[in-house]
Amino acid sequence: MNHIMLDLETWGEAPGCAIRSIGAVVFDPRTGKLGEEFYANIEDRSCPDFGLIREPETEQWWLDQSIDAQAAFATDRRDIDVALTDFRMWFIRQHGKFVWGHGASFDPPIIEHAMAACGIEVPWNFWDVRCCRTVLALGNRKPQRAGGDVRHRALDDAKAQARAVAAVFRTATFEPN
Repeated sequence: MNHIMLDLETWGEAPGCAIRSIGAVVFDPRTGKLGEEFYANIEDRSCPDFGLIREPETEQWWLDQSIDAQAAFATDRRDIDVALTDFRMWFIRQHGKFVWGHGASFDPPIIEHAMAACGIEVPWNFWDVRCCRTVLALGNRKPQRAGGDVRHRALDDAKAQARAVAAVFRTATFEPN
């Protein structure tokens, strides 16, 4: 399996925003099998050191999110450069090739910008970025949450998105590549 579903929780909506957490899971889009997982919360104070900013509108949005979503940020906090390095090494160890995000203009561009700001090489080629949102729209699907999943916990969102993409491909007449 060389497909990686990536989900970020952020302090903004565009490249250059600070990242709150990184969640990722290896998956097989043909079978729906989920593999190894990655999850890291970011120390907020480390982001401005690399020019990553918090957008006031997103700060306000987070105040309206669930207690469970807020609690997810309390553990395993790492400085942004450490978390991104750990993620890069995890991606390589998984033999990742394709990286999926829930929106072509969200997760991959935001993490790529943060990696560049931290001086970390992106471990995938630009032509191997995939858009989960597009596949789900084509298959008329939504992310498939499992019991206990917390909305806006990056790892739970990544797994829900991977399950939904696989559900589309199981009924499709085309192959993921």
